[in-house]
This record gives sequence, C-alpha cells and structure tokens, in this order.
Amino acid sequence: MANHIRPYEVFRLGPVMMKTTISDDTHRILLNVSNKVRKSKKLKLQNDFRKNLAGNLTEEYSFANAFSEKAEKIVNDELTYLASNYTRVVSKTIGKNFDVQEENVVILKPGWVNFMKAGEWNPQHTHTGNISCVIFLKVPTELDEENKVSELSSKSNTPSAGRLEFNYGENIGFTQTGVMKIPKEKDIYFFSARLNHLVYPFKSNVERVSVSYNFADKLYAKKILEGEGGAAWG
Repeated sequence: MANHIRPYEVFRLGPVMMKTTISDDTHRILLNVSNKVRKSKKLKLQNDFRKNLAGNLTEEYSFANAFSEKAEKIVNDELTYLASNYTRVVSKTIGKNFDVQEENVVILKPGWVNFMKAGEWNPQHTHTGNISCVIFLKVPTELDEENKVSELSSKSNTPSAGRLEFNYGENIGFTQTGVMKIPKEKDIYFFSARLNHLVYPFKSNVERVSVSYNFADKLYAKKILEGEGGAAWG
C-alpha cells in the first residue's frame, strides 16, 4: 500500500499552563506562615478570607500582616521570578511575545492559604489580575489511595478525589476542553487568572494545604493609568 502520509504541522489553540516546583525555603516559609495564621487567634479572625473566595471550605486565610520582612522577600522574589519565566514559556509555546521582565511583575496582595478537609471543595471559578498560581504545601498520600481503591473513585473512568482541574473552551469534537492534574507537594502551577479551574472534594480524613497568589503587569497597569492604552498581558 502506498504511503499517503505527508509532512504535517500541528496547531495549538488555547491557554498555556506551566507546572514547576518551589524551593525548600519557600515551601518551609509558606507552611510556617500558614500555620502561624491558623494558630493566632488575632490573625485567624482578622485574616478569615472566605468571603473573598469561591471555596466551600471552613478555613481560608489571607497572609496579611503574617510575614516577617525577610521571609516575605524570599517568597516574593521567587514567585515573581517564576511568574516572569511563565510569560517566557508562553511566548515560546505560542510564538507571540508575552514576555514580562521580573521587575515589572507585581504580586497582588494578599496571597492566601486553603486548609482543605474531607467533604470540602472549590467550585469552578477564576481569579483577579493577569496571572495566577496555586502552590501545594501538603498533599497526603491517602488521596492517591482514595482514587485507586475507594468504591466511588476506583470504579470511575474519571477518578478525581482531591484533584485540580482546568477548563477552557467548547467541546466541538477533536478538542480537549479540560485537563486534570494530580497535586504533589511543592508543585506550583501558573495559568491565566481568567482560566476556569476547580478542585474536587475527597472523603479521606486528611487535610490538604494549598496557597494561591495573583500577579499583574506593573508596566501595563502604568500605561492604562496614564491613558496610553497598551496590549493586555496574557
């Protein structure tokens, strides 16, 4: 039979997401600060962030007034570097210039921590700003086991207990409109702040800890404020 395959090109359409890992120092700092807020009666009350978030969780706290100056600088420097690198990855993947230099990446304060327990969940939602990230500080191994052996998940063609999902676009055939990820400790995901995402509930009697931050382009914001317009970032 004649070979009818000819050279071909595959086109990518849709958002670009990036997964990498945070350093041990940033992981330790974020975990310590998260627990500090939770253990302080004052911060726990003042930083209750649930009214600002979509999550159906009993404990979601902002990081307002929780960091030491040194610790915050370590975290901010790493996150702005990674967010800037994400813009370069997007540019390389799409072939269009979205690059934003590290000094022009602004973290929209405050970041926040989610202490997620059995039966809690994060419904589909988007964030503010231009870019968002989610960082996993603690992911119990029981969640993997739940997806493998529990009656609910193991018999499903989409085991999803405790998993993170991103959704985009319309299912028109030959199209992937969602991607589900299995979180691991120290993983950090970067994505467009306007990208729909959600976290599924789990039944295991454990606690999963994650942190989120949003970012904006300082240079773009400055141009808008000065009435110069400018191309949107992302």
